[in-house]
Amino acid sequence: MLIKDLEKIIKEENLKGANICNTTSLKPDEVVITQEDGKWKVYNTDERASLIGVVSCFDSEAEACEDFIKKLRLRKRLLELEKEIWGNKN
Repeated sequence: MLIKDLEKIIKEENLKGANICNTTSLKPDEVVITQEDGKWKVYNTDERASLIGVVSCFDSEAEACEDFIKKLRLRKRLLELEKEIWGNKN
């Protein structure tokens, strides 16, 4: 999987909160994939659009894309579980 494949997967799976290669400014609760200094980085932002947690670094675009999609899928599942538990309050 490469960057060019991400948009299709995101659309097909209705994944929200993706920021690919900083095409937009950072927003709250996003998963970000970017390339800096020859390394691929994947990380999350919090409710204030600040970096949260660990920045995962990869030499390979394919590995970074796999991690990015995995995190987007986990984010989607978390939001689904929150709705099940709390209803439509969020």
